[in-house]
Amino acid sequence: MILGDVLAAIGKTPMVRLRRVVPPGCAEVVVKLEYFAPGGSVKDRAALSMITDAEQRGLLSPGATIVEASGGNTGVGLAVVCAVRGYRCVIVVPETMSSEKRGVLEALGAEVVTARADVEPAHPEGYIGKAERLATELSAFAPDQFENPANARAHYTTTALEILDACGGELDAFVACVGSGGTLGGISRLLRERLPTAHIVGAIPDRLRCGGAHGHTLVEGIVEDLTGCSGQGVGPDEVIAVTDSDAVAMTLRLAREEAILAGGSAGVAVHAAIEVARRLGPGKRVVAILADTGRNYLSTYFSRAWRERHGMA
Repeated sequence: MILGDVLAAIGKTPMVRLRRVVPPGCAEVVVKLEYFAPGGSVKDRAALSMITDAEQRGLLSPGATIVEASGGNTGVGLAVVCAVRGYRCVIVVPETMSSEKRGVLEALGAEVVTARADVEPAHPEGYIGKAERLATELSAFAPDQFENPANARAHYTTTALEILDACGGELDAFVACVGSGGTLGGISRLLRERLPTAHIVGAIPDRLRCGGAHGHTLVEGIVEDLTGCSGQGVGPDEVIAVTDSDAVAMTLRLAREEAILAGGSAGVAVHAAIEVARRLGPGKRVVAILADTGRNYLSTYFSRAWRERHGMA
C-alpha cells in the first residue's frame, strides 16, 4: 500500500503484551506503542486533529503561522503536520526539554523558542504564557492542546477504537499518563460508553518525590496534578502517583527486558499498570498507553551520567 503522504501513517499503532517486567500472579498487561507514529508519539493524532479542525472551520489560510506551547511531543506532531501542509510552525518549550526533542523540532523546520522552567507555565515567561504572547504578536493560530476539544476527539475516534478492536472488546482497566489530558479524556469517554465496567486510571508523578529542578518531575511532558486538564474531560476512577526513580527504573527495564525503547512517561504508565494488575490478578487485562519514543531521551533517562547526577545509578 502506498500512502498519499506521511500524515496517512498516523494511527493504527501496535499493541504488545508485556512478559518479563510483569510479576507472576498479575493480570495481563498490554501496551499500545505510540512511538510508531511518524513524529514518534501519541501527540501526532492530536496535532493532525487540531489542524484539520481549524482548516475545516476556516481558521487557517495558506502559509499561516501556528504557535503552540509544548513539552515537546505535541510540538513535534504539529511540526510534522505543518511540514506537510505548508504552515509556519513556532513551538515554545520549557528550557528543561531534552536536546533530542529540540533537535527533532528544528529538523522538521519548526522555530523553537525556549521559556523559563522556574516559573508557572502560565507566567508571562513560562512556556504557556510566552506562547500566548507570541501568538498575539504574530497574529498566529494557537491550537491550545489543553482546551481544544479536537485533541480528545482524536483519541475518542481513533485510539480508543483501535484498543477495543485489538482486545476484542475485553479489558478490565486502562492506564494513561496525563499531559494535556486529551489521550486519557478521549479514550476514557469511549470506554465508558462501550465498556462501562473498565477501571480508568490516570498515572502522574509523585509530587512529593519529584527529582527535577524547582521541585518538578524529571519525566517530560506529563503533569503532576489534573487540575489543568478539565478542558479535555479528564476524570479517571483512580489516580496513581509514581516516583521519578520508579519511572526511570521501569523505563530502563522496558528497554532492556522487553526491547521497548520508550520515554519516561512509559515508565510511569507501566509502573501504575502493574500496580493495578497486581490487584486484579490472573485472568484480567490492563491496557496502558506508551506515549513516545525513548530516542528522545538518550541524553537523559538512558544516560548513566545523567542518572548518576540525579541519584539514579
